[in-house]
Formats: sequence, C-alpha cells, structure tokens
Amino acid sequence: MRVDLRHILNEGMENLSKWRSRYSKTEYPEKVALNIFYRKYTMEFLFPEILDSFEDVKYADFNDGLEKLKTLYGSIAISKTQPILMELLEDVHRKVGTTNFHVFKSLISEVQNGSIEKLEELEYSYLYYLLTDECILLWAAFGGTGLKKLDVVSKLSGVIIKTDEINSYSLIEQIMGQLCASPYLNENYKPLPPNV
Repeated sequence: MRVDLRHILNEGMENLSKWRSRYSKTEYPEKVALNIFYRKYTMEFLFPEILDSFEDVKYADFNDGLEKLKTLYGSIAISKTQPILMELLEDVHRKVGTTNFHVFKSLISEVQNGSIEKLEELEYSYLYYLLTDECILLWAAFGGTGLKKLDVVSKLSGVIIKTDEINSYSLIEQIMGQLCASPYLNENYKPLPPNV
C-alpha cells in the first residue's frame, strides 16, 4: 500500500492560496516559513508520545489513534509551541527535524524581492514538510494498533527498509519524506500560478 495524501496536499494548496490573498508580498513568505516551523516544533514536542505509540496497543483502531494524536498535536501547538516559537527561531544553530529556520532566511528574502523560482521552492518546502509530518502521524496511529515501526513504514510507502532503531524525529522525518512525501509530490504537485 502507498499512502494517499491527496486530502493533505489539497489542504496545503488551499492554505497557500488563502495566505497569498491575505498577506502582502513581504508578509507571505514569512507566514509560510513560520507555519513550517510552527508545525515542526510541535511535532518535535509531540515526538515522545509518537514513540510511545509503538510500546503497546494504545488505540482501538487506526482512526481512533489518528484522532487522539491530532487532538494532542493541537493541544501541544497552543500550549507549548506558540508561546516560545519566536524564541526557538532565534537560535541559528538549533535544528528541528532535518532543517533549521536560519536556512530559510535567504529564501524568504529572495521571495520578498520577487524571485518566482524561490517562491515555488518555498511553497514546495511547505507542502513537503506538511505531507511528511502528516505521514509521521499516520505512522504513529498505525503503531498504536500494534504494528511495528518498520512494518508501518512499508505499509505507508510500499518499500521495505532496514535501518537502525527509529528513535528520533529527524530520522522518521527523513524516512517519511524520502519514501512517502517526495514520491507523492513528484507525481501530484502542480505549482500555483506565480502571481504573488
């Protein structure tokens, strides 16, 4: 089975379109980048519970698990991430997952200066990380039904892998990004018109 991410991709494209119309050319790239990192830090804070999903059967079924994880995600986003996000972004050396906010600063600046190529790169990055993080939530929801970590990776991606123990957000982000988000975007991504 390969996971169908159509709903999440559509939601991401709708968010980008909505933000394009709501924010100025200067505000828009910052909004997109902040959203990427707001979600990534929330996922990092949630990661102990994500790992805990694989310890026992935690959920009645996959849908129950996904609903509980998304509720917990929302709670962590508001209570833990939101109050300190700007402080977290100031640390130029702090990575969250496989990236850090400092890497995006020049991209934001180039988009603000009118670069169409960099605009598409920023929007693609937003979609890539959105799909990747959604796949991590799916991974944990399946794990909470009693499946093993690598079995769930195979179930979602259709690929059998061998790796060391998956025990960090950055490792599962890399795996889900390469095996699920990238192939899905390669097949289904169509950029928005460049009229920001």
